[in-house]
Amino acid sequence: MAVPRHSLVCLSFLLSFTICFAAEDCLKVYNLTSKKVESVPPSTPVSEVPHNIKCYSRCIIDEYFGDDDKIDLKRLENRARDDEKVILADCKQKYDDDSSDRCDYAYKIIQCLYLGRVN
Repeated sequence: MAVPRHSLVCLSFLLSFTICFAAEDCLKVYNLTSKKVESVPPSTPVSEVPHNIKCYSRCIIDEYFGDDDKIDLKRLENRARDDEKVILADCKQKYDDDSSDRCDYAYKIIQCLYLGRVN
């Protein structure tokens, strides 16, 4: 049985049940379906990803952002594995000075984590 990609994100992304529960609410907020989100391959260039999908990405990980609208690694301390923390620190360093909007930034962080885990 194939597991939907967004389910894998829920299970493995930041190891938090909160994200999975939030995912359903975020789908509604951004007028998306799981199928629509899953139709975007993780390697899709950020510029080609629909904005509502990027904002959905921000929504599901919103609790991990600091007041500066950047990922806050301290908020991940007990929720991410050590290998994920290393990858996220690299992603943060790569994108924190990026002038992208908050949805693009969040998508880039998630994509960076995903690609860092498969490489």
